[in-house]
Amino acid sequence: MKKLLLSLTVMLFASQVIFAQDAEKKNWTHGGFVGLNVSQSHFSNWTAGGQDNVNGLGTFKYNMNYLNGKSKWDNTLDLALGYSYFDFDEKPVKTDDRINLSSLYGYDVIKEKLYITANLNFQTQFADGFKYDSDSTNRISAFLAPAYLTVGLGAQYTPASWFSLNLAPASGRLTIVNDQKLADAGAFGVTAAEYIGDSLVKHGKKTRMELGAQLIANVNYEIFKNVTFSSKLIVFYDYMQQREHNALGKKYGCRFDFDWDNALVLKVNDWLNCNITARLVYDEDIKPIVENSDSFLQFKEVLSVGISYKIP
Repeated sequence: MKKLLLSLTVMLFASQVIFAQDAEKKNWTHGGFVGLNVSQSHFSNWTAGGQDNVNGLGTFKYNMNYLNGKSKWDNTLDLALGYSYFDFDEKPVKTDDRINLSSLYGYDVIKEKLYITANLNFQTQFADGFKYDSDSTNRISAFLAPAYLTVGLGAQYTPASWFSLNLAPASGRLTIVNDQKLADAGAFGVTAAEYIGDSLVKHGKKTRMELGAQLIANVNYEIFKNVTFSSKLIVFYDYMQQREHNALGKKYGCRFDFDWDNALVLKVNDWLNCNITARLVYDEDIKPIVENSDSFLQFKEVLSVGISYKIP
């Protein structure tokens, strides 16, 4: 993780140098924010019940965009990591964790409405994840386990400044599970290990390649003054479809995977804001962690209030 953070820092400093060198051309625009949300609760002889806790959530988002003639290049780095402490002698409970890097090159073919595009998206997480309600020792996810790298060629339609729709019918997606134990279990859709009885014959694969089509819809709309709604929907369909059964060993109910991320930001002033985020994921190659559940729908909601600093 330290190497990753160092690399990201170097990238950001390098980008500032590039921006400074290109300031006269004014082809680059850039900016973002860094935020910290903290809450704490303490109970003493409180008859209504409660448990002491400390919650922290750090966020970072940065955009670097280039525009020159008919060419544009949009880049976004989105990071978040949050924990809740209920007992400082025990492991903290993770509440949010994401690393999301997206890059899109577009060439204008119809007056800033339609672009021919090449896009790249990389997603993973910082820290180990656990099923906290039953076991906080055996991880169910980790850094680069999983990670998703998607590259695609297609077109982007932008009918308004607040909405864009990108369809890439030629897209490759690489799933990475850089943890042998998870790979052996066939986590996140990779091929599981082979056994004869209790003897391991062949380790599970750490990667899985898919070739298909990807759709990305982006919304960033100011509903009222200082109230902004943003939404990003990613849908992927694998042309190859080599698997006959999903992670539960049943026939696929839906061959499409989707990841729908939404955020409502209420800005109180220059440094105080309230964020409500909700994320919905559907992927039948990921086994549900709820016992005896046959639902592949994943949902996460986070409500946070804290301080933020706008990066010029």
